[in-house]
This record gives sequence, structure tokens and C-alpha cells, in this order.
Amino acid sequence: MQVRQSVGITASPSAVFALVCDPEARSRLNPAIQVIRVEVEGAGPLREGSVIFFRLQRGRRIFEYRTRCLRLVPERLLETQAELPTLLRVRVEVAPIPGGTRLTQQEDCEVSLGMLEGLPVTRRAERAWRAMRLLSLVVPALARETFALVLRERADALRILMERELRGWLEATKRHVESHNA
Repeated sequence: MQVRQSVGITASPSAVFALVCDPEARSRLNPAIQVIRVEVEGAGPLREGSVIFFRLQRGRRIFEYRTRCLRLVPERLLETQAELPTLLRVRVEVAPIPGGTRLTQQEDCEVSLGMLEGLPVTRRAERAWRAMRLLSLVVPALARETFALVLRERADALRILMERELRGWLEATKRHVESHNA
């Protein structure tokens, strides 16, 4: 799955990129999570090959993971990939535009069954989900098509949620950078 959002910021590309390259400060702007700990492993500033450790909280769930900086082009591009069992790659681009900077973030991830199961849905949708999972174990041929439809609907709901959260994060980043450059 891929989600991509952009925001225009009335600040210089260097000011925006400075925040992009500060994983802790940028993470703290994400309204969907609470930061417990973020650190770049090893000494010095973020660079290609750097590993960043994250310990975050989302609701009651605490999770930890590491990302590796795959590509860093000063004042233009930062690409990272999480060291997880599933793919999570993030590409952040900074580009000058008249009056400021365009900040674009693209996230590519493999959707796991666990991600789809953890979505906030209605009770009816949750009961249907459980029934399809059980039916797929008991009578796989009968449930396959219906289960695939339910999976697609949940994947669409996940995409909408991810896009909304990414938009919120970029808007928070915009407010932060603009308030510090005012």
C-alpha cells in the first residue's frame, strides 16, 4: 500500500529539511503517536546508513522498531526503511516553491493481517470479520471470495486512516516550522 501527501510551508527548504533530519523533533509533531524515545544510534548527525531507534505509544500499545537511512540528499530527500518483518519505506522530499517549500511524504508498506485486524470498525463489521476468518478455516472455498472482499474493504479503510494521519502530521509540521520562522 502506498500513501502520499504534500503540504506547502512558508519557510526555506533548509529550515524544513533541518526538521526532517531531526527524527525526535519530527516524531513529536505526529498527533497520532506519543514519543517515548527516539535516538540516532552512533555519533553525529543523520546520514546514509544511520539507524534510528523508535519507542512510541499509540493508544495503549507501545511499539519499538528501527529504521535505516537509505538515502539522504541535503535539503532535498530523506529515504528510510524500517527494520521490520514487513516492508515500511518512507520517502520525504523537500522542494522549493514560490514563497516557501513543498514537503511531500510517501509511505510504502506491506499490509499485514494484524494491521487490518487492529482497525477501529463498527461492531457489525468486526463480527463479520470474525465470522469470515472462522468460515475460511472451516470451508475455505465458500469463504474465499467473501473474505477477499472484506480484506479489500479493510485495506481501503486502512489507506484512508493512513492518509488522514499523514495529512495531520504534515499539517502539524507546517504549523511548527512556520511558527518558528515567524
